[in-house]
Amino acid sequence: MRIDHIKDTAPSPLAPSSTSPLTAPTDGAPPESRDLVPAAGPEPLTGKAAGGPSGGLPDVAAVQVRNVSPREMGNIAMDLYVSGVLSWDEYSMLAFQPELHPNYDATVGALTGERASPDQPRDFVSQWEERLNFERRHNPGDRPLIRRTNRIVQVLRQIENPTNITI
Repeated sequence: MRIDHIKDTAPSPLAPSSTSPLTAPTDGAPPESRDLVPAAGPEPLTGKAAGGPSGGLPDVAAVQVRNVSPREMGNIAMDLYVSGVLSWDEYSMLAFQPELHPNYDATVGALTGERASPDQPRDFVSQWEERLNFERRHNPGDRPLIRRTNRIVQVLRQIENPTNITI
């Protein structure tokens, strides 16, 4: 249950005076009570019900990870981290999008000859598969990095092809 506010009808020396327009509402509750007021309606923590194709995780199953912008990927990475799908290290790797930096064109862009396009959709599954191959080829001794990169590829593939089991 989410709490919007606490209805406080108990007298307090810090409360506004009775001449103030901000007087506490009294709806029959005793003056010493503090009632918790639930939110108007339950807000689910996820975009879909727990029985949906995303299995109760954030509503990322509707995202086409082969056609998403770096700006959107940062938000998706946050959703995956908050829901416990990604570890902190995996989240920091996936959420880091250099094109979102204001000086990208003057730094990385100047070296590569490409301008930043943080809203241009791209295929993140292919990008991370290429990165995994690069790490395996050039950093074979860094097993934790290869494991994290492989895990990100697995998560992106799972988002691309969600499992939907009906029992």
